[in-house]
Amino acid sequence: ISSWSTTVSAIVLVVSFSASCEKTRKMVERVLLKNKLTIERYDLDLEPDLDRFVFNGLVKIGVIVHEDCLSVQLHSKDLQWINTEFVSESGKKLKPIQLNFELEHYTMEMIFAEALPVGKGSLNITFVGEHNNQMAGFYRSGYTAINGEKRTMVSTQFESIDARRAFPCVDEPAVKAVFGVTMTVASHLTALSNMPETEVCHLSDGRKRVSFRDSPIMSTYLLAFCVGEFDFVQATTDHGVQIRVYTPPGKASHGRFSLECARRSLDLYDSFFGVPYPLPKLDMIAIPEFAMGAMENWGLVTYREIALLIDPAKASPQQMQRVCIVVTHELAHQWFGNLVTMAWWDDLWLNEGFASFMENYAADVLFPTWGIWDQFVTDTLRAALDLDALESSHPIQVPIGHAEEVEEVFDSISYCKGACVVRMLHEVLGATDFRKGLQLYMRRHSYKNTETIDLWQALEEASGKPVKQLMRTWTEQTGFPVVTVVSETWGPKGVLLSLRQSLFLASGKVPDHKPLWTVPIVATASAGGPASVSLHSREDLLVFVPLPNATAADWVKLNAGHVVPARIAYTPGLLARLANGVRTRTLPAQDRAGLLLDTLALCKAQRLGVPELLQLLAAYRGDFDSTVLDAVASALGELDTLLRGQGALYAAFEVFAATLAQPAAAHYGWEAQDADGHLGRLARATAISMGAVYGDNAELLAAARLRFARVVADPASPTAVASELRGTMLQIVARRGGAAEREQLLGLYRSGQSDAERRQAMLALGRFADPALRAATLEWAIGGEVKLQDFFFPMMAVSGASAAGQDACWDFFVANFDKIRALIAKASPSLMDAVIGAACGSFVTDERADTVHAFFATKDLPLNQRTIEQTLETIRANAVFLRHILASDAAAPAFWASL
Repeated sequence: ISSWSTTVSAIVLVVSFSASCEKTRKMVERVLLKNKLTIERYDLDLEPDLDRFVFNGLVKIGVIVHEDCLSVQLHSKDLQWINTEFVSESGKKLKPIQLNFELEHYTMEMIFAEALPVGKGSLNITFVGEHNNQMAGFYRSGYTAINGEKRTMVSTQFESIDARRAFPCVDEPAVKAVFGVTMTVASHLTALSNMPETEVCHLSDGRKRVSFRDSPIMSTYLLAFCVGEFDFVQATTDHGVQIRVYTPPGKASHGRFSLECARRSLDLYDSFFGVPYPLPKLDMIAIPEFAMGAMENWGLVTYREIALLIDPAKASPQQMQRVCIVVTHELAHQWFGNLVTMAWWDDLWLNEGFASFMENYAADVLFPTWGIWDQFVTDTLRAALDLDALESSHPIQVPIGHAEEVEEVFDSISYCKGACVVRMLHEVLGATDFRKGLQLYMRRHSYKNTETIDLWQALEEASGKPVKQLMRTWTEQTGFPVVTVVSETWGPKGVLLSLRQSLFLASGKVPDHKPLWTVPIVATASAGGPASVSLHSREDLLVFVPLPNATAADWVKLNAGHVVPARIAYTPGLLARLANGVRTRTLPAQDRAGLLLDTLALCKAQRLGVPELLQLLAAYRGDFDSTVLDAVASALGELDTLLRGQGALYAAFEVFAATLAQPAAAHYGWEAQDADGHLGRLARATAISMGAVYGDNAELLAAARLRFARVVADPASPTAVASELRGTMLQIVARRGGAAEREQLLGLYRSGQSDAERRQAMLALGRFADPALRAATLEWAIGGEVKLQDFFFPMMAVSGASAAGQDACWDFFVANFDKIRALIAKASPSLMDAVIGAACGSFVTDERADTVHAFFATKDLPLNQRTIEQTLETIRANAVFLRHILASDAAAPAFWASL
């Protein structure tokens, strides 16, 4: 290295503004490298050392120099540069006279004494990197071999800006290139990359040199390589693509379910997008330590073990659904994200929102009895609206200046709200035009970069509808509307509704501004028939819902199916009619679930009285539908968190909650039934969990202890307890257990044959009521035995168990903050986000919010700032909700008995 210096260079690309060019306007504040050359390809030669945890590298970057230049900038992080030179097409070699490293954005600027000649050339850089243990870059993971030995493998995680940890590059999504990869590894190891291998050369030193076919043109964050010992299962799609699932040695059979999901969904996507999967193979591989759920690297998709592998003898429906959803999500990315890539991180949602919609679409096609779109209401939609109701939320298209900022928006807005607005658009356009538009988009932009406007243009052309006008209001501004029914006028042919839209805030604040949305009003009625859809963009609107000769038992429902990410506030009369639809089950399940979640949110924001919420909640007694039970459990859980520590009021709440929980638990019981199906098994898990918390649960506790003894005696037994109840059973026992049960749970964690079993044990270990056992679990979580990817799970369990557990978790976090931060210093910010949520996300008083604010004011956590702000706002919204309850009739314990 010629010289190392820390300088700050101007790397903001400034482009003149043109009112007619939206793309130019969005680029003004992007922090990009400034180079007078184009990168065509990277030829990368790597030698990973799995004993010393370092790798040697050589990258030859094929470029076209457009004009004379004396400097070139590349991204580089945690790499030691050994030698650098530029070689022109004619063979002229130039060495830089200075290397300037800029720490803030991890860039290296090469300064040359004479200008690089115009034309083709190659930047050749040799370097050394580290296989870190932070699950970022080209990192290492530990695993246990079949013979019990501890082994190491290495793999990559580059999204969003960690390719620069593996090789010098321009680490920006719009700078696409072809990648040629060669790796030299020990002969007994398997080396994988995005493309199939083309040559294996065995060397005299016992290693082999593996070369891979050139990749298609793609972004740096999609490059991947893995080295280790693997087994695999394989299949071929109907369209001729070879798919393999790589597993740890001895676990090949655990990859068969995900393999089948991948085989079927890849063919489905070929047809849906109208462009065949363009690579000759698709590999999916389970990584022992992985920060995210999975990563869509083109042709080599990496997963957490729990998101890819299933023991066919013991798999629960929760696990099967999770694996299916993650696989269909990642394979949707092979088109949305890989084939067509967002130009910059402010359009991250083009990747994640669409993949989150397609995961549900494909899972529903693959497994139509799973009720995926019903579950969407209580899962994806709920997560989106809960976060987007905060003032600290952000638009789907969030401005990103520095690439590092994107780490803050891998959240429920980009994923869940993104999926919700796509689902809404699918409803408005209809399936045929929606699909035509996506196929046009794929054909037009394959192997290119796009922005959101490009997608809207394609969908608008295909449908003839004003897509840009509709969708800009949903993607370019923060929040969502609450549509309030101001009045209702009933007539012989139906009901005329006067509606008003306004911004909904969880805090109940009246906003200073009045944003408007183009809102699809999807209306249905008890008489049946298809829902009507009409678009409205004004603040006040009128909607007529046909309902001839209506009686007092009839109802009308807005946002039928909850296809629009909005809340609906009904008049007392309409809400009473809908409550009757809940009791009689004439209201469809997803509408029953969505109605309850809307009503809960409205009450929290003081737009509805607490008695009205509780009266509606009481109407769900005896409703054992899986999705509805999920909504009921969510409502009870939120009330539980608020009312803990409220003495007689909490006791009255528990009695009321038992009237909902105990019948459900009795209905499903502990033993699987032939008629259960997937949804029945999911419902059983929810019902038993609720029943164990609320009411006289001595019988449930005895049943749980019986099954716990069976599991402890034979952890591998597939019949000791119904698979959907294993995690619930462990938590029930822990909640009433002591030191002996804790030791048994630790034993189950250590003997667990899968990450799923280990996670179940971790979550149970946080449920003990004994303060000493809680403290022991918290210390254990950061003591080194628990994988870095999982250490926050025991903390979440402790904080969620009780008010005392929440306090204990916060105190532990404060006392051990420096240790925790050091533990994940270079890892994904999402790990710290998870810890922050566990430590303080369930507090319910302004005093606690002040304490949390004061603590974080002294900490330098720039990539977690948005999470901190959202957590504080959530705590204060909880405080408002608690005051709302205590000021209502529900503050009197006798009120609950009247429900």
